[in-house]
Amino acid sequence: MTGQAAIEVVAHRGSSAVHPESTRAAYRAAVELARRTGHRVELEGDVHFSADDQLVVLHDLTLRRTGGRPDAVAELTVAELKQVDVGSWKVPDPTPEQRELITFAELLDLVAGARDEGVDVGLAVETKHPTARGLDVDRRALEQLADRGWTRPGAPVRMISFEPRAVALAGKLAPALRRSLLVEKDLGPWADGHLPEGVDTVGVDHRLAERHPGWVDRLLARGHRLHLWTVNDTEAMRRWLDRGATGLTTDHPDRALAVVHGDPVPS
Repeated sequence: MTGQAAIEVVAHRGSSAVHPESTRAAYRAAVELARRTGHRVELEGDVHFSADDQLVVLHDLTLRRTGGRPDAVAELTVAELKQVDVGSWKVPDPTPEQRELITFAELLDLVAGARDEGVDVGLAVETKHPTARGLDVDRRALEQLADRGWTRPGAPVRMISFEPRAVALAGKLAPALRRSLLVEKDLGPWADGHLPEGVDTVGVDHRLAERHPGWVDRLLARGHRLHLWTVNDTEAMRRWLDRGATGLTTDHPDRALAVVHGDPVPS
């Protein structure tokens, strides 16, 4: 494998193989992995509005899967959301940090605190669409990042979305930030290997990429960066790195770091 120093390891909703996804525990574990190994880890999270106009971090639009109740995230305030147990579906008797939903501001605090201590962590912020408030979620996320100085060149942040308009808005409002277009079910208008203006990275479901090797060739030939998600098998990680992938999004960031850096793979 070549050029591995440039390969990004992205902790999908935190260290979500071990801890309930998108909780402080999952993100803290990813931070501690970066601290312990000395290797960079990027924390990935999805942001939504709560009923009281705050950004919270959760993949789904509702609490059904992780919280065991049908409410939409947007229907509850942060105080109400924090009363929902989003950990017991994953682990028995979760700790408070495994049980409680985290806000975007709290995640930013966690990343900032780690970076202040010299830990090499970054953040991949995914905005979900369609939503009732359209691109407002992108604007708010970028505002909160700007408040911390994290829209300047060299900021430890990447904006990612399946929605091309969201990617374009990030380019307009924060042109210094890295941006990734996500692709899942089909290649659509990107089948020839080009990406939207100013975007040099595509994040793609590894199963879709496996079905379209010619597209992968075209993408890489154009000099674009290829991130695969969600890759949890170590042999698949090695295959994609040999193929030219520049990023691995995984529930097992410890495995991915080991593969990328040639260390023993944890069991």
